[in-house]
Amino acid sequence: MTKIAACQITSTPDVDHNLKISETVIRGAVKDGAKVIFLPEAADFITDSAHECFLLSAPISNHTYLKGIQSLAKELQVTILVGIHDLPEPGSAEDKEEEEGSERVFNTQVVVGTHGQIVEIYRKVHLFDVKLKGDKGETSGPNGPSEDTDQPEKRTGESLRIRPGKKICDPVSTVAGKVGLEICYDIRFPEIHSILRDKGADIIALPSAFTLKTGKAHWATLLKSIAITYQVFVVAAAQVGAHTSSRSSWGETLVFSPWGTELGRLRSMDDVPEDERSNPLKPEFVIVDLNLGEIEEVRGMIPVEGQRRIDVYNVPREV
Repeated sequence: MTKIAACQITSTPDVDHNLKISETVIRGAVKDGAKVIFLPEAADFITDSAHECFLLSAPISNHTYLKGIQSLAKELQVTILVGIHDLPEPGSAEDKEEEEGSERVFNTQVVVGTHGQIVEIYRKVHLFDVKLKGDKGETSGPNGPSEDTDQPEKRTGESLRIRPGKKICDPVSTVAGKVGLEICYDIRFPEIHSILRDKGADIIALPSAFTLKTGKAHWATLLKSIAITYQVFVVAAAQVGAHTSSRSSWGETLVFSPWGTELGRLRSMDDVPEDERSNPLKPEFVIVDLNLGEIEEVRGMIPVEGQRRIDVYNVPREV
């Protein structure tokens, strides 16, 4: 068995502050024996402003927050998975693809190895372009528009400031198992879970910054269903609390087993007293022992992989 840590923080527009609280949970988790550490989506910052989001972002090679995480991984000899915003390298093919003057950035999950090296970079494929009736003051992503989404004339959506990724990464080998990379809204698209399972994922990492409305209604149910359906561990490190005066995240970091057993949980905003919800919340982490033998056991009992009817699924659908 390998100890992993799922961490929960409240990122703000202050990158230096966010690195400090990230360091706090990382060092605490390592002290308690964690070998692989999962941080939330947008751990580097969360802001209401699209322009500020662009200004605070940087290429991977020159990313202040990420360099801090790399230094910690090397010092502590742990693997760290972390959500950040990044820009394409100047002059790269990615840089040239976007319209001139665009301020859209990538929403990215980076895997940092035990020597501080970048092991993998996953850019969020599915962007949170939705309209949530009655979800006033909520955004449509970790850095979505902070406006009343109940007004149909207002366009909302993560794609206003985030560029979509173009590939699903192969699972990354860690001491805890092979980790498939997703981010937040990817949770709602079964195709990506299925692909990662087929590629050999033992664990699906789903860092998030879920809104209060969708978090309360869907978050835990979606995560548990992924663990059960795809017979994998699910590790979902979450943002929690008030990031700005108009943006809060649900929290409720969760870890599920392939059987759907809840192995670890941190508080949601429903667990936070009303008079504390506008204050900075203490960063937290939960330590969980992952036993890859559970995957083999569950898949042996319910061998869905060998029972898939590909011959039927390929039949064209009638419109």
